[in-house]
Amino acid sequence: MEQEGVSIKVAGALKGAVRVASFDISAGELRAEVARLLGVSDVGSVKMIAGGRNLLDDAKPLRAYHVTASSRLLVTRGAAAHSAELAGAEAAAGAEEARTAKLERLKAAADRMAARGDGRGLTDRYEFSLENQAGTALSLSDGDRRGLVLGLALHDKGKASMEAGELQAALGELLLAEESFGLVSPSVLEGVDNLGMLLLDIVWCCYKLRDVSRLGVCSERLAQARRMLAKAHGPHQERLRLLHGGFSPEQAIYVRLELLEGVVAFHSGEAAAAAAHLAAAQARWQRLQLSPGALLALAEMGYAEQEAQRALRFSGDDLAAAVDFLTEQRQRDQARRAERGKQRDWLREREAYGKTPSGKFVDQQPLQQLLQLGYEKGLAAEALRAADNDGQAALDVLGDPVRRGALQLALIAQQMLEEEQGPQSVKASRVRRLTAMGFKEKAARIALKAAVNSIEGALEQLQAMGDDARDLAAAAAAAAVGGAAAAAGGDAGAGPSQQQAAGDGAAEAMQEDQPDAAAAAAQAAQDPAGVAREAAAPGGGRRRRRRSRRWDSSSSSDEEGVDQEMEGELVNAVRGKQGKGEDPLSAYDMDVSEDGEAIQLYLSMLASANGSSGASGSSAAAAAAGGS
Repeated sequence: MEQEGVSIKVAGALKGAVRVASFDISAGELRAEVARLLGVSDVGSVKMIAGGRNLLDDAKPLRAYHVTASSRLLVTRGAAAHSAELAGAEAAAGAEEARTAKLERLKAAADRMAARGDGRGLTDRYEFSLENQAGTALSLSDGDRRGLVLGLALHDKGKASMEAGELQAALGELLLAEESFGLVSPSVLEGVDNLGMLLLDIVWCCYKLRDVSRLGVCSERLAQARRMLAKAHGPHQERLRLLHGGFSPEQAIYVRLELLEGVVAFHSGEAAAAAAHLAAAQARWQRLQLSPGALLALAEMGYAEQEAQRALRFSGDDLAAAVDFLTEQRQRDQARRAERGKQRDWLREREAYGKTPSGKFVDQQPLQQLLQLGYEKGLAAEALRAADNDGQAALDVLGDPVRRGALQLALIAQQMLEEEQGPQSVKASRVRRLTAMGFKEKAARIALKAAVNSIEGALEQLQAMGDDARDLAAAAAAAAVGGAAAAAGGDAGAGPSQQQAAGDGAAEAMQEDQPDAAAAAAQAAQDPAGVAREAAAPGGGRRRRRRSRRWDSSSSSDEEGVDQEMEGELVNAVRGKQGKGEDPLSAYDMDVSEDGEAIQLYLSMLASANGSSGASGSSAAAAAAGGS
């Protein structure tokens, strides 16, 4: 009688064949059958390999491992070998899953932060801006700006992870940065060296991971890096030297580029190309070595070690040129700090003007044009805000006496409201949180404005105000029902006014439906008389209406989705150690000591593979030095 089921040939600890019901059974069922035939009770000690695949996951069917009637199963035994390997595989899978999840969080955080600089969102602590090496802000389309900020932030994060030795995380972050740069117009990328340097860092990270298989496919990235750097720096770096007044900050970049080109060529079996690249890298590396005497001389002049090293490297170890470089850089740094101070002042100032109907801040350039025409700043800013940054539309309102008068009345109404209730441009949801803790609404608004909508900063301000900021009755009520619920902004911890409003089913409307200059100005062009009527009655007799578009739609959600941990990591990476992120030349401060070791290692390996002596390698390097 013919037996039912299928046979699987086995070898190793068990020889012959194992009969099972079908190839749809799980690997665990097969393992149990093999253990039974072996006469062992520890099923986890049985290891099975089929077609080069380790059958680790007991839940998977045999078909998932491509086990067929022609397969041969290799069986081995060990002390809980399978369990240990499965645990190791699960740990590796868990680590990979955690890395992937963090990368997704990181990309989402960077994307949110990149979006803020296009005029929508100075609603928390951080904002990125783009500058060239002279410290001048770059003017780009929103799409290009967003892609560049995203790519630069993720690149900095990848470099920080690589410096911390977290190479797998760094590689994922660098690849995300590469993806982000793909959103930028090629014409924009051709004028900067950021993408070329990113590609170089990706390959360098692969090298540090000793991932030879990945290095083998990196030649295209290196070729693109060389093309991008040549476009940005000039074929012989003349454009970069012109930008930096004859200095050469880029030498370390080309040491690494030549080294990695040599490494990739070596692993691709291209010995001649590897020798040429490694020799060129060695020649450049030798030119970066600094004389101790020059370093000591600069130290005696009061320059810090890192500052002196950079100056000497950029000036080819020429002491006099290094001093000129340092003098010029300090002047540039001073001018750059002054410009950034002005920019920070403007960011704080524009917060006070509120948002346009489309959710953007007032644009500084058309505002300056209106000021040059003699209009008062607050009035001009409100006209621009209401006109959604349309300079001509704002000018039309300001040039019409009736509409300009209505706008002035709206501003007066706004000032009266702020005197009565405090600043209106702060987040309503955060005001509610603070009043639920027992603080007076006006004090909460003033503190939030001073802290740029930061709850933590506002709490510090309120604590400094003392009892003047606290509604003692509300505080007692909050304490009675539990401070934790009050701090969370729950209804149980709300102050008396909020409780009454909630009882009426109108808490949201009470907080959000307040007249302000934004809505008044938006109506000015259509109904100046109506605006004047409403502006003239800012007190208890005013009519309620839904809040105007001036309020950020995220106000009621308290910035849901913001990942402060990831945003903090990005900001720290961009700033770098000791504020290096503020320094446009910090990207060129590459430590090439590891590069020097790698150059010697691969020259030695190349000489060994070719059966040549070390002297011939040195001769090749000397010849390359003379040719470059």
